[in-house]
Amino acid sequence: MRYVSPSDPVAGGSRRSETTASWVLRILWLALPLAVGPAVAEGLNDAPGPVRTTASVGLWALWAVGLLATLVPRPLSLAGVRLGGPAAFATGVWAAVATGLSPTGLAGLVAGALVAGVSISAPVGDRFVDGASYGDERRFLLRAPGPVVVVMAPLAWVVAVAGVVTGPLLVADGSLTAGIPACIVGLPAAGLAARATHQLGRRWVVLVPAGMVLHDHLAVADPTLIPRTQVSSVAPAATHTTATDLSQGAFGLALEVRCRDPLNMALRHGRRGSGAGSRTPVGAFLCTPARPDVLLAEAAARRLTSGAVPGQAASPPPTTSSPS
Repeated sequence: MRYVSPSDPVAGGSRRSETTASWVLRILWLALPLAVGPAVAEGLNDAPGPVRTTASVGLWALWAVGLLATLVPRPLSLAGVRLGGPAAFATGVWAAVATGLSPTGLAGLVAGALVAGVSISAPVGDRFVDGASYGDERRFLLRAPGPVVVVMAPLAWVVAVAGVVTGPLLVADGSLTAGIPACIVGLPAAGLAARATHQLGRRWVVLVPAGMVLHDHLAVADPTLIPRTQVSSVAPAATHTTATDLSQGAFGLALEVRCRDPLNMALRHGRRGSGAGSRTPVGAFLCTPARPDVLLAEAAARRLTSGAVPGQAASPPPTTSSPS
């Protein structure tokens, strides 16, 4: 059972938006061969036979892997979706250029753009990370650090896609001296890039009956439980807050979690982190979920900030007699 107030349009509608976005992604992915396939085939008309065959087999294989990822919403498949969606858009761009912006090329470009947009959307991210939830818990994806969004994530995507595509196409084209080294270097590099993308999708805030958990390997050495009785407030961060910044410079609205008493947290400092043995008292900290409004609504529905236990009525405030 999940404690979502049906009267709260944000908390009650968040799961519907996640489910809708996931189904839209699946339908768009199913339609990719019809929307992008003709343009790709037209663009490969002048390519040598082995290159056409390799490209066709590779695209069908990657499409099948992507379809499987859309059907199984888990943190691991989120990495496949967020690599494959932009790759579909890149394929549409290539096909549109190769066909001289023909109608089929433009159709493929639009379809690829739609797939890419939905695959990186916040509702899809929350649906996939919450797919690994169990019991009465709800997971909310954290936004990637700002520098990662601007530089590292695009670079990882380029390495992943180029590592998978370049070597096999060169070998199919007969350029063995370049294709074999490209496969030896590119495929492991693509695996490392995909793993880095997966790790970014394993950062979340979890709301549980006992309180809330910060699961962010970039900020804390271990997943940290903030007990319900210790949560004082969860709210948008003030401009000049003194809370410990664990948002990693992520773009978007940061939430400030305040504790009734300082909580000992194993904060990471620098690349290696502080380690589990070095703990710092933290009275308040910042985090940046992908959908802060939904997290706040869910926290309110669970009465997380009141210290009450879900399913039990909150104690009424004491009455006082007015002075005569």
